[in-house]
Amino acid sequence: MQGVSQELRRYYDGLAVNGPYATLAPDNRGGSKSRYVAEVFDAALLPLLRKETIPLRLLDFGCGTGIFTIKARPYVQEIVGVDLSPELLSVARKLAAKSGMEIPFMQSDGGRLPIRSHSINRVLAREVLCNVPDEAMPDVLNEFGRILEPKGKVYLLEQVSESPFWQRHPMTPLVRKRSVDELIDLFKTAGFDLESAVTVRQPRFPWIYPIWFRLLPACFIPRLARLEVVWNRRFCPLRTKRWQDVLFVFRLFT
Repeated sequence: MQGVSQELRRYYDGLAVNGPYATLAPDNRGGSKSRYVAEVFDAALLPLLRKETIPLRLLDFGCGTGIFTIKARPYVQEIVGVDLSPELLSVARKLAAKSGMEIPFMQSDGGRLPIRSHSINRVLAREVLCNVPDEAMPDVLNEFGRILEPKGKVYLLEQVSESPFWQRHPMTPLVRKRSVDELIDLFKTAGFDLESAVTVRQPRFPWIYPIWFRLLPACFIPRLARLEVVWNRRFCPLRTKRWQDVLFVFRLFT
């Protein structure tokens, strides 16, 4: 795990130069496609926070540059961001300060989280566990269980695939896209029940190309992102031969 963590850290440290949206669609280097992906994830995740009826104490695991952490802050009682990249965390701290928010950002690869046991009631992980190697997954999920209070939840927005070709694609050697059932089984072993699962993003949704090449005004991006989430929730199956982003909600057994 240590060697993998160092390689991942170097990779994500290098992305930090591309700004707040650097980690989303990294090939776009923080451009319009990256901003669109961020809006899709916001459209999928923020409603989960808005509809909660209890005060939320949220861990943003793999927070990156903190763009979601900052957007989530008004909807939660407490929030903390954790990432393995010091360079991304530096960007996150600057963005939070610029927004006038005091948000603690801490460095960890997830093997041992710097958070007290049972002090959090929600964990959010956005396209993060696909970077965690198989041998380290039990430790990370057990840490989620340790820091969560009884009946706490994990919001997992994750790249998934049923195809071995896409699960370990040569263009993304640090990424492991697991199948839907494999993720469910891993969480079950760690003490979690599946509450819900829906597809929220496809990698080649039709209007991604005009957005990518800036043929559409940036003001259209939030609305198109919301429409993609609605479409995929309604019409896209969970299991696909290519890959896609699925939003899982897991609840701790106890």
